[in-house]
Amino acid sequence: MHFLIISLYELGQFLRIVLWVFLPLFVVVLLITTYLHHRRKRRSMPVALETGELLLPEGSEESAPAEMEQPDEDNLYKGFLWMKQKFEEYREQSDERVGALKEELAQAKEKIVDLTDKLEYNMSLLMNIHKELDRSLTTESVPATTPEAASGGSGELVKE
Repeated sequence: MHFLIISLYELGQFLRIVLWVFLPLFVVVLLITTYLHHRRKRRSMPVALETGELLLPEGSEESAPAEMEQPDEDNLYKGFLWMKQKFEEYREQSDERVGALKEELAQAKEKIVDLTDKLEYNMSLLMNIHKELDRSLTTESVPATTPEAASGGSGELVKE
């Protein structure tokens, strides 16, 4: 295996020079091809409309009806009718989806109201339980009021 005769610094400088030359050149070539493609596409559009061809997006040729593939005078009109029909189908589907989503929203709102009511009821129960616990703890912690407990006696009778 042969090692490089140049150092890594020199290789880096070489790559910088090459990139300073070829990167702008690449960008210019890319812009020129984009402009030429755009110009050719713009020129072909009026020709397609005059001949009656329908310009469909790529990949949608399979979904177009077979009668549109035959060149006739009514081809453009049939294409517009087909597009109108597809638009109406999509609109109906979206209306159905909106209706289903509205129903889901109404059900979710009802569920939220039910859960809020249950939460309020449970909070009131917890507050009652807390009050009862406070009352029971305060009655147990009150010192005894018997005379023996007040005098500090143990409750046993002592003989004198």
